[in-house]
Amino acid sequence: MKFKNSTSITLLAVFFSCNVSALEPASIKTESGVDITPLLESKYEYDNNIFNSSSNEKSSTKLVVKPSVNFQMIDALNTFSMGTYVESGTYFSSSDDNYLDGGFEAATHLEPSSRDRFDFKYEYDFKTEQRGTGVSEGLLNLLDDPSEFREQNADLRYEFGGITSSRFALLANYQDIRFTNNRNLTQYRDFDERLLGGQFLYALSALTDLTLDASYTGIRYDLIDESGVTRDSNVKELLVGVRWEATALTTGVAKIGYQNKSFKAFERGDFNGVSWLVEAQWAPLSYSTFRFTSQAGAVDPDTFGDYIDQKGVSLGWEHTWSSLVSTSAVYSYTNDDFSGVEREDDSQELVLSVIHNTARWLETSMYYTYQDKDSNLALFKFDKSIVGINFKVSM
Repeated sequence: MKFKNSTSITLLAVFFSCNVSALEPASIKTESGVDITPLLESKYEYDNNIFNSSSNEKSSTKLVVKPSVNFQMIDALNTFSMGTYVESGTYFSSSDDNYLDGGFEAATHLEPSSRDRFDFKYEYDFKTEQRGTGVSEGLLNLLDDPSEFREQNADLRYEFGGITSSRFALLANYQDIRFTNNRNLTQYRDFDERLLGGQFLYALSALTDLTLDASYTGIRYDLIDESGVTRDSNVKELLVGVRWEATALTTGVAKIGYQNKSFKAFERGDFNGVSWLVEAQWAPLSYSTFRFTSQAGAVDPDTFGDYIDQKGVSLGWEHTWSSLVSTSAVYSYTNDDFSGVEREDDSQELVLSVIHNTARWLETSMYYTYQDKDSNLALFKFDKSIVGINFKVSM
């Protein structure tokens, strides 16, 4: 639940590696205009430290099977889509950590006129948090099973103005997380988050905008832990930046500004500082792309502390060597400076992938992941390696 409800460097690595996929799924086209696209993804991997332990590491092979189906209908500029998935994970050396997840999402994009655009997305997921991560980080001895939770996310955006002219947008987001087991530990991490915001885009050219973003987020936890001090807070953020698609070679967004995170409890220290977001893509060749991402700001910790002053950066390179073979390399670094406890972590991750486009309907990839976390608290230090093979099968 870091980097504004993502999992920092791991999620960034997934984002980079997914972009090199050349799979071309075929859809079932119905008379009603709905395209149905099934997909089956499976992977088999070896993890030499499945609990992210600082000592007495436990290794295991793991099989993941994830069938999914997506429904989409396109009507001129309007798009409607729904999707659902089930994911099964089997640990061959730790059956207590086997899991079965699933989820559903629906999204729509509407353009009733040349100056009005609506986007809405809703997601509902049942997920499993691997032991040694999230609320059980460094507390593995307190749990016999992984923690399970349900998560809801709803995003709404309304934009007014011409595509190539100055325009403004209204934003709303709702997130709700509820754990369903291990309640002795997880009951204090049930929360909901409501965001309201606005964005003004000033057109410098047809492909470049100056941006001004303002948002207010209320974070509310269901229960107060034994300390008797609530974790509820309000976050205000103001960012100024630029969004560009200057040429076919480069696209991106860069924003910097000020963030204030104020707690309802005076016992907790507030955050007042710089926040930023950078996402840039550079393709010097049609078959080679570099991606850079950086983000900074205050986020809630999963375990102890008031907040984390978090800064991260990720650099990726994707290269297509032939019509059959492509590669991906991603390096990520994150610094977590905790407030309220004496803790600072430095995390690194390297993800290497080789993708083989075996057929239009079949993609095979091999990957290697190395993670290393250094901390001033020995309990949270660990390193691990994962090696695996992944298959994506479509119609």
